[in-house]
Amino acid sequence: MTGPLKNIIALTGNLLPFSLLRLGKHLPPFLPFYHTVDDIKPEYIDSYTVKTTVQFEKELDYLLKHFEPVDLKTVIEHPRKNQFHLSFDDGLKTCHTVIAPILKRKGIPATFFINTGFVDNKQLFHRFKKTLLAKQGIDSDKKLFTQQNDLDKLASENKISFAEFLKDATPYMTHDEILSLKNDGFLIGSHSIDHPEFWEITEEEQFRQIAESMAYIEKHFNQGLRVFSFPFTDQGVKSSLFDKLKKENIVDYTFGTAGLKNDHIPFNYQRVPVESFQKWSIRKVVHFEYFYFFVRSLFGKNIVVR
Repeated sequence: MTGPLKNIIALTGNLLPFSLLRLGKHLPPFLPFYHTVDDIKPEYIDSYTVKTTVQFEKELDYLLKHFEPVDLKTVIEHPRKNQFHLSFDDGLKTCHTVIAPILKRKGIPATFFINTGFVDNKQLFHRFKKTLLAKQGIDSDKKLFTQQNDLDKLASENKISFAEFLKDATPYMTHDEILSLKNDGFLIGSHSIDHPEFWEITEEEQFRQIAESMAYIEKHFNQGLRVFSFPFTDQGVKSSLFDKLKKENIVDYTFGTAGLKNDHIPFNYQRVPVESFQKWSIRKVVHFEYFYFFVRSLFGKNIVVR
């Protein structure tokens, strides 16, 4: 969607009362997701806005005013359009130190999708590497997952150690911190091994990323419900991959990031990103998503089809 069109839809939706926007039929539960919450923006994050604790709590209060917080099992087994379920991607340390205490205090269930290769700060997300290089004036030429070795080489040539950064900054949760989230009643899911752009890798590698990370989750944090969220997006993921995941019994449910939409894959759910560069308020995000759902429904475009 173009920027001007998105702004028009957002402006129109923002003028309408939410009670009117939620009158539509076939509306799915609202599934917003975040990555982190921090009063000081981490130097390695530049691809989304970072909410402060005050902003985050205000957004939660807004959601609690208009939706019922439910766990993921309820969303799946008894879905209603007035429900919301929070999730968090990447397994960053603030999930344990900042986010979980707030959620427990407010009585809000959530799912934490972790990258199994990052647990215990063993690896660093390639886009964090790129950002750290850029901070030192080093142009990595938009090298993404498939150029990880090039990023490491650039760092080495410029005497930058990602291993030392991981040791000092510890951006990710440890195994024990994730286990404490599980013990507090939160659901732990997979977000792949090391967060590749799925559109850049083969279907065979996509399957490996999912199967191996899900096996890790089952071994260390088994909770019965096996869930996976696609890194970045599930756009372009073929039906054949979903078929293979079900045939080989790898997952129970998967999650994309297309916003408030239904999906023709019955076990794939779409979530709503709320950390956009536009720095929209949660109210504006909600109104935009519901009005956009209505607009798309007029043209039969509110269902993800592969």
